[in-house]
Amino acid sequence: MELKQLEFFISVAELGNMTKAAQQHYVSQPNITVAIKKLEDELGVALFKREYKKMTLTEKGHLFYNSIKQTLAQLQNAVDEIKDEQHKLSGTVTIGIPPMISAYLFTPLLEHFRQEYPQWELNVLVEGSAGVSERVLAEEADLGIVIIDNISPKLETVPLFKSEHKLCIPSEHPFHSLSQVPFALLKEESLILMKIDSVHRKNVLSHCEACGFLPKIVLSSNQIETNIDSVSKGVGLSFLLDIAKLNRNDVKLISMDPPLTVTIGLVWRKNKYLSYAMKDLINFIKHISFTQH
Repeated sequence: MELKQLEFFISVAELGNMTKAAQQHYVSQPNITVAIKKLEDELGVALFKREYKKMTLTEKGHLFYNSIKQTLAQLQNAVDEIKDEQHKLSGTVTIGIPPMISAYLFTPLLEHFRQEYPQWELNVLVEGSAGVSERVLAEEADLGIVIIDNISPKLETVPLFKSEHKLCIPSEHPFHSLSQVPFALLKEESLILMKIDSVHRKNVLSHCEACGFLPKIVLSSNQIETNIDSVSKGVGLSFLLDIAKLNRNDVKLISMDPPLTVTIGLVWRKNKYLSYAMKDLINFIKHISFTQH
């Protein structure tokens, strides 16, 4: 039994497809097929039920998966820890941040990282919360700062603070006099929303659908300043977290009814080894979040 066979097995079990597993490991599909067949022959049991373009674990396959998954994770953590000791003076930390949260946390985060780890590279992925969470799950990002409501159970989470997505309107808009805007009133409005990997976009759409209509989306953009400028010019209404520092008089933020309250938090993949740089970043982000909010 070889380590590579076990890694292939885990990938097929989680992806349910040999082609996808082959792509993940940068090998040909026959390599995956042969490895799984040898593993089943050695164990003397069928690990998968083979259906058209889909593979699901048998009962014995589930038992084997649960037994080796944690063992392989521990082995990888041991390797990462040794590498971390060897490369304390350099390395890369990849962190995913949605655009709205990035506008609030990115500058102090970068300043701290450059001061504490001048030889390290900070790789920043700016995507919506859903996209960042998927990146962390796929181990394409080490950490994420995302909306953690309804987060995957495969992710460790550290709540940081509560925030609210508020409606951004031109200063002279008729909604200006309202303290809260019912979702039903958005039926006749044009909206500027973040792209499809945004949690707030999904929340807005679900509330509008509950009111019996689909909103008119005139622009999808993750560029915060572009969205705000478009609101001020009357292109449409948008949404911003209330942590945003507007510093302008041509737009205004108003709560929705019901309010779109969310929890911002840190996430990383469960059972993942945290390098000393990642641990420091986690502690720093917790500190600046609690001191600034």
